[in-house]
Amino acid sequence: MQRLVLSELSVSGDTETSTGLAQVQRAVQASQRCLVITGAGISVSSGIPDFRSPTGLFHQLKQKYPSSVTNGRDLFDATLFHDASMVNVFYSFMGELRTLIDRATCTPTHAFIKRLDEHGKLLRCYTQNIDSLEKRVGLETAFVQDEDAVDSADSASKRRKQTMDKKFTRAVQLHGDLDTLICTICHTKCPFSHKLALEFREGTPPPCPRCKEIEVIRGIVGKRSQTTGVLRPDIVLYNEMHPQGELIGSLNEYDLKRRPDLLIVIGTSLKIPGIKRMIREMSRCVHDSAQRTQRAGAGKVIFINRDEPPRGWDDVFDYFIEGDADHAVNLLPIHRDKVALNDGESCSAESGQDPMSITRICNPVMSIDRICNPPVDHVPSAKSTAKKPKSLPSILPPARVSGLRKRGSGKPPARKITSMMKVVKSSIAKPKIPDVLRRSQRTRQRPPTASPLPS
Repeated sequence: MQRLVLSELSVSGDTETSTGLAQVQRAVQASQRCLVITGAGISVSSGIPDFRSPTGLFHQLKQKYPSSVTNGRDLFDATLFHDASMVNVFYSFMGELRTLIDRATCTPTHAFIKRLDEHGKLLRCYTQNIDSLEKRVGLETAFVQDEDAVDSADSASKRRKQTMDKKFTRAVQLHGDLDTLICTICHTKCPFSHKLALEFREGTPPPCPRCKEIEVIRGIVGKRSQTTGVLRPDIVLYNEMHPQGELIGSLNEYDLKRRPDLLIVIGTSLKIPGIKRMIREMSRCVHDSAQRTQRAGAGKVIFINRDEPPRGWDDVFDYFIEGDADHAVNLLPIHRDKVALNDGESCSAESGQDPMSITRICNPVMSIDRICNPPVDHVPSAKSTAKKPKSLPSILPPARVSGLRKRGSGKPPARKITSMMKVVKSSIAKPKIPDVLRRSQRTRQRPPTASPLPS
């Protein structure tokens, strides 16, 4: 693993760092099937703190609630619902976090991932964040096109019947999102509105509106009351199974079969076991693709983060870019600004043309566009493209050839009958008659003779 420190590049202009960065740029530009895994570090510049840094959420929660929270991770564990005081702290913190997300804006890193998708390089993005900034930048996060229609109590059966397009989802939210709330009893989903966020900040779980409606109806008809659920954020906590785990697993398996040639991991501490396993599987697949492809620079795994990775990752990552994620992605152009053509000219990505068309023209690999629209140097000359009269096969007689050449200029000359034509004509005019039929014809045609007996 080669380490590239961005601060050294900007201050001293380190040659080794510049060379390594050029290789990373080459890998991004040569990639055609890229996978991206992101963590909380890519949203820090938008105003949302990360989790494990000295100024992260875990440290802030421990300082803010010293009597209730001994470890910031405890507030994201599913066992917190067994403690009433922890539940109040959890809902209050989620209300504040929702307010921060509403004020947040997309970062240059989110825009970089979107550009990868627009240029056809992105296979899929897997994010651990719950802020849904990927959705704001234009990446599709739903698993099906009409996901709202299947978000009901019997959604599982409806999802099985529905055909899923595995290329539809562009960003997979591994830990859910804070855009929606879900009932703990009936699993009804509703938007996380500003009004509900204010109720969350008070530390009181709001009741489920659908459960309340059902309770009123049961009271009118005289049925006994049932337990009413409460709304909670639709996120995945520690020691909790993801409700769409099978779908995410199928998407991951599908992406690995498509042979990705680049993996970029940005802004994660590499502490969650599931993420660690996913990165190792994807890195093996990317390194295997480097042996199959002939493109220079393909098959690389890049890690971008402020902190160094833990031990045991040297054989996984090819490059470690230490520094700010937004600064790093700004140094990674998706396409070359100027690419040399075969004839010595150059094309610029800032000339107003479509970057994809520039890539197709500048790419030395033969493509359909290059075959149908060859460069000027490869266009055949007028002399070579002039139509030449087609010569007829030599098996025809010379008289036949001369007759075809004079067609349209008067009456063609009479054909000379050759000996071969006589044979063919005679065989057609006089078919061969069997001997038996020939003798019978002679008998019928023979004139009657006079009788030797006297009359």
